[in-house]
Amino acid sequence: MLVAAVWGALVPFVGPSFGYGMGSTQSWTWSESHLTSHLLPGIAAALGGMLLMRGRRARQMAGALFAVAGGAWFVIAPSLHPLWAGQSMSGMRMGGSAMSSALSALGYHYGTGALIAIVAAYALGVVSSTRGTASGVHSEGSQPDLQTAADKSPVSVDA
Repeated sequence: MLVAAVWGALVPFVGPSFGYGMGSTQSWTWSESHLTSHLLPGIAAALGGMLLMRGRRARQMAGALFAVAGGAWFVIAPSLHPLWAGQSMSGMRMGGSAMSSALSALGYHYGTGALIAIVAAYALGVVSSTRGTASGVHSEGSQPDLQTAADKSPVSVDA
């Protein structure tokens, strides 16, 4: 997820240098679209990924939510960007041919965002389902099962 977040944040800046551009944008060109549609959701998803890797359960859950929000923003940004940029949807043309446009849309927005959101949602489910038993903390009313295998054995041995 962290790799996808970094990719999504940096692809509009480095993609054109190896022929993977969006429209006629040059490498390392700064624009409002690059900030709001790529860099900010990439930062949110990367921060979420880092919080998932380290920290306590509450931080991990917050990290997963940041990453889900970042992934969702990658997916919806191309549709919402014309609302605040004052462009029509045709202003978001991503490539020359239909295939190039489809691949650019997947790599720049939809595929990247979906991958991040799916992995983050899975991580959120895993983090929220753990009870903290690995750290020795048990929820109220639950007791750890300290009975050993020998205690559970139905066979008794008399000497």
